[in-house]
Amino acid sequence: MYYKKYEGDRIYLSPIDVEDYQIITKWMNDETLSSGLGTVSKLISDLNEKEWLENVCKNGKYHFAVIKKEDNTLLGIYGLEEKDSTSRRFHVGGFIGEKENRGKGYGTEALKLITKFAFEILNAQSLFSGIYSFNIASIKSAEKSGYTKVGTFRKSVYYNMEYHDAIYIDIIREDYILKK
Repeated sequence: MYYKKYEGDRIYLSPIDVEDYQIITKWMNDETLSSGLGTVSKLISDLNEKEWLENVCKNGKYHFAVIKKEDNTLLGIYGLEEKDSTSRRFHVGGFIGEKENRGKGYGTEALKLITKFAFEILNAQSLFSGIYSFNIASIKSAEKSGYTKVGTFRKSVYYNMEYHDAIYIDIIREDYILKK
């Protein structure tokens, strides 16, 4: 079951339902998704995914199911992980699961919504993430959401017989307020 914790135009963020572990396991084993997440070399079983989801839910971390308002369809997962409580710095990330739901702006709306949640509800000072250079859609989504490229780790990930850069992005409170 899904609950409207934080609502956007076409989607809402809901606490994760652990019972969705099988569909999420399917997504996590899809090469087109897992390559961009850096998990393409991992074998993720139903048991692994269910345990991860249970742990996330028990520990009260800020991981959300992304739900389509129109029909309450699970679209993906987005989350925040606090990295420094003194500096109020969070790592942000997520994905849209099914291929047919990608490229429709749901990921960008989810990123904007979780960014708003971080700054306006959690009192975050900064959010950051890393995106592999071949993941052009995620880089564009981050830019549309107000994030700035702040650095590159050159040739930091191996995929498809090549080494690729990791592009690091962030947004700070002042930038969020200015772009609001």
